[in-house]
Amino acid sequence: MKKIFLISLALLIFGFATTASADDRHHDGRQHGKRHHDSRQHDNPRHGYWSHPAYQHSNWHRTSHSALPVTWYEHRNHYAPARYRMERIHDREWHDRFPGLRPYRWHDVRGEGFWYRGHRVTDAVFFYNDSDQLVSVGFMHNGAFIFIREDRNGFQNRDSFFLSWWHRH
Repeated sequence: MKKIFLISLALLIFGFATTASADDRHHDGRQHGKRHHDSRQHDNPRHGYWSHPAYQHSNWHRTSHSALPVTWYEHRNHYAPARYRMERIHDREWHDRFPGLRPYRWHDVRGEGFWYRGHRVTDAVFFYNDSDQLVSVGFMHNGAFIFIREDRNGFQNRDSFFLSWWHRH
């Protein structure tokens, strides 16, 4: 009887120690991830490019937006070439409208894309900073170019440039 009691007690103590240890590792992982995320934000000043006058133009109208299934600051090479096509946009007008960013035309080869307010998006423009990190996504929706930024701000622009460019490419 004493033996069974000691074995049960040992198993109980071992079980609590394992749970506490796993909880500590999980907590440390969250903290590490948070520190890692914070350091990436520190390395990429959010408002460095957004303060440029081109982003304050009267054609841009703030809009509420749905979350996108992207990971901000993800490097461009993250997207598998077998599933996605990423093609650099070499166009002076894009450069002038989005200073400090490098636009890439993104296309989901499988046609799955992502959903935005009931609309499947399979073609978009992914904007990368000088560190080759994703900082914005733009796409056409209901006749407007939707521009969602990593700083959680969303804008729309109904300038004919976007609609005509989209139809040409």
